[in-house]
Amino acid sequence: MAKVLVTGASGFIGRHLVPLLAARGHEVVEAGRRPRTGAERFFAVGGIGAATDWQAVLAGVEAVIHLAGVAHREDAREAEYFAVNDAGTARLIEACAAAGVRAVVFISSIAAREGVNAYGLSKQAGEGHVRRFAGAKGKAGIALRPPLVYGHEAPGNWGRLQRLAASGAPLPFGLVANRRSLCSVGNLCDAIAVAAEAGLRGIGSGAYEVADREQVSLREILALLRTGMGRPRRLLPVPPSLLRLAGHLTGRQKMMAALLDDLTLDPSDFMRVFAWSPPEMAQDAIVRCGQDYVKQSRRAASRPRGSTSSP
Repeated sequence: MAKVLVTGASGFIGRHLVPLLAARGHEVVEAGRRPRTGAERFFAVGGIGAATDWQAVLAGVEAVIHLAGVAHREDAREAEYFAVNDAGTARLIEACAAAGVRAVVFISSIAAREGVNAYGLSKQAGEGHVRRFAGAKGKAGIALRPPLVYGHEAPGNWGRLQRLAASGAPLPFGLVANRRSLCSVGNLCDAIAVAAEAGLRGIGSGAYEVADREQVSLREILALLRTGMGRPRRLLPVPPSLLRLAGHLTGRQKMMAALLDDLTLDPSDFMRVFAWSPPEMAQDAIVRCGQDYVKQSRRAASRPRGSTSSP
């Protein structure tokens, strides 16, 4: 099929994406800080920024999938977001144009929709570089804006939700009926592969929201995770207004807002342009997360102390 470069290939999404691309017949080149377990063609590029040398990495590459970036986290500095997500993306896009790359798929974030913080603004800036790349004849630039991406080994907020569900403790979220768009890592990787292949045919330049078809509430997420974990639901009927008050009194307003607010995406444009449908339902994927989380925890508990393994 095509020679495809994946940046950030050893990260959470990359570990799922690379085998999928290979299974679809593509020759995959990987780039990042460290090699993914099982990587066949890997380039160590160090930190990604305005001075990253991509020349050798891009030799013969036809499409680039840019996963690498600084994720939204509390300890990240504003300058770090822009150095990597903005200037680092600009450098890669410049190198892609010089190397004759035909298609770029940039993994942005739904935070770019509003751009209310440094992370969202840095992703907006990265999208701008991809848009300019797509303006050249014979080039396609596609930016995907997923919400929270989940899988049993996902870091960040999803990892915390899994640990909360695995605790077995009664949780006060039985009345939380908010609406949240999520994206399973399987659905996202399928969408990325479809976008890259369309881009190689010169189709689909633009920015798109990508998510599971179904929206779920916090109550449903925890119930589904616990179903997969083989645990009782144990969700107490506490009014969300009281949870928000508790968050205010304890200085955890942001945490409660992240748990209780709505966040919905509309993936219909992406589905229409790329004739794509999510291959798995959110409910099935979340239950499987719970199952896989338990399996991974048991494997970790059975390993001799001091040993390590890849996720």
